Amino acid sequence: MNGFPEEELRSALRALADGPAVPVAAPTPHAAVRAAARIRRRRRAAGAGLAAAAAVLAVLAAPWPSADGSRTPAPAPPAATAAPTDPAGPALGVPYPHELYVHCGVRYTKFAGRWWHAEPEVPEGALDPALRADDPYTPGTMVLVSPAEARFVRHAPDLAVTFRPLAEEPPPCD
Repeated sequence: MNGFPEEELRSALRALADGPAVPVAAPTPHAAVRAAARIRRRRRAAGAGLAAAAAVLAVLAAPWPSADGSRTPAPAPPAATAAPTDPAGPALGVPYPHELYVHCGVRYTKFAGRWWHAEPEVPEGALDPALRADDPYTPGTMVLVSPAEARFVRHAPDLAVTFRPLAEEPPPCD
């Protein structure tokens, strides 16, 4: 223990505890006033910091001006009227939201619990670069045209692909 024998430490502590009590001077009124003023300044500074943070958040949360200069919020997107993605038994002619994998071009997709093959396949180089920007999936709708044909459609940039069902799972893209 810090180079001191334990017994020596114990005796020093006993001597300190058995000795006369040392009186501690009470704080002067001036010191108490200074301490109270210091506490008030700290509380004010904390309150000012919170007010500044709230102001920054209010500015950031406000709608930004549109092209015409008005500060109206952007309209909410229309409510989705399409059926759930990848339905188990899709109805003919009903559009279903679908995410099409376009990383290696358009070759295969899984829809309604089975695999489909694009006819014709769309090579990656033929796709609009906006489709392949950051995400290997592009959203659109899939419509079951007949039991043997499905059609994927995406707008802006436009993409329309016809798919035929596969008997087995396709190989991964190269």
